[in-house]
Amino acid sequence: MVSELVSSWLPNRPPTWVEVGTTVLCSIGIVMNIFPSDSISWNWVVAGFVLFAVTLGPASNSSFGKRVGSWFRGIGVGGRVLVIVLYAVGVLWALLTFDLPTARITSFIAGLWLAIVLFQLAHVADAGEIDEWKAT
Repeated sequence: MVSELVSSWLPNRPPTWVEVGTTVLCSIGIVMNIFPSDSISWNWVVAGFVLFAVTLGPASNSSFGKRVGSWFRGIGVGGRVLVIVLYAVGVLWALLTFDLPTARITSFIAGLWLAIVLFQLAHVADAGEIDEWKAT
């Protein structure tokens, strides 16, 4: 029952080498930045993990989540790059403009990334293979 539920949250295709490689490379950066720090807030790690796990699973399969996913795929590669860059610029602006609690933010991001890594591992395990470089 649990494996059927998790399978319904995963894409109906095997993960690509680009997805797996990106996850691994970004994980290295996250681990190198978070674990030398002695100011990890485990409550924020859990909050980031739970929020993103819900976003990746049940929320993305809701009618709203499907509409957002359809819109995001519909704007093309250039549009997706633009949205991601604008988001990154907004985050950078907020970090430089306001005195934000960096330990909490870093911990939240670590939890978020842990959810992404576990999602990717579940996707590989469910598919049983890694396919091609790009999704077809």
